[in-house]
Amino acid sequence: MSQSWPALVLRASAVDGSEDLVSAVLTDFNPVAIQDLAERPLPPGGLWDPTYPPIPDPPPTPLHWSVCFSDPGERDRAGRAIALALPLLKIERVDLPDEDWAARSQQSLKAVRAGAFIIAPPWDLPPPAAHGVEATVIVIEPSMGFGTGHHATTRMCLRLLSALDVADATVLDLGTGSGVLSMAAALMGARRVTGVDVDQDAIDSAESSARLNTLPDSITFVVSDFRKAPPAPADIVLANLTGGMLTSSAADIAALVRPHGRLILSGFDHTEVGRVLASFASFTERQRLSEDNWIALELHRRG
Repeated sequence: MSQSWPALVLRASAVDGSEDLVSAVLTDFNPVAIQDLAERPLPPGGLWDPTYPPIPDPPPTPLHWSVCFSDPGERDRAGRAIALALPLLKIERVDLPDEDWAARSQQSLKAVRAGAFIIAPPWDLPPPAAHGVEATVIVIEPSMGFGTGHHATTRMCLRLLSALDVADATVLDLGTGSGVLSMAAALMGARRVTGVDVDQDAIDSAESSARLNTLPDSITFVVSDFRKAPPAPADIVLANLTGGMLTSSAADIAALVRPHGRLILSGFDHTEVGRVLASFASFTERQRLSEDNWIALELHRRG
């Protein structure tokens, strides 16, 4: 019997921010792959021509996604969360025939530059000095968990991390996902790095990707809920979560940052930044990045 994938088919008449909100909700779950099925508006003449100037004001593009999950339970939990966040979105639960759909959709991912790092899937490893500037390559197998470097929040976290002096520091990566931020910190010389996630599949993915890289022995991945079983505080804490989780767990996260330590936050958009900053009132904002309406912050703990 051929394998099928439990999936959600999501539809909206126009994007109008729906894509960003759906992406934010999905960060709490573990899609195997996402396929964008929306038809893009064509230029005059009806065919795409890379030399043709873009349409000045293209019509709104409808949202039409297929989102595959590893099991029906995760699919149904994600569907309920999306329905709460976007009650007007049409959501259909289906089982898609395999036909290598997930693998083919992931194969479209290419290497990306983020700060001092190039994040690359195994099928798109860059040759030495391909980008003209020395960079550290991290190989990620995009299978389970977010954080491959292809989302704006992960890229911004890597950029902020690249600017810090991580040598000999202790680092916590909360909601590690694919483990890319943990691996970046370890490669920058951190004395101890702990990647934490509540999801066993995410940790399995992180450990699988870690085996594709030559990493120091300082990195560990742990299945745990930092709110129920807090790890030891660290000099640098990374939390690429959601705005809701950051605000509701602010006290737990703040307690994990050592005095005068650094905190890198992302996973929220420009409408949430005020609430996030208010939740971390004992910290001073040092740097802010913005990309595609997503925000990343570097905060410094006062005392």
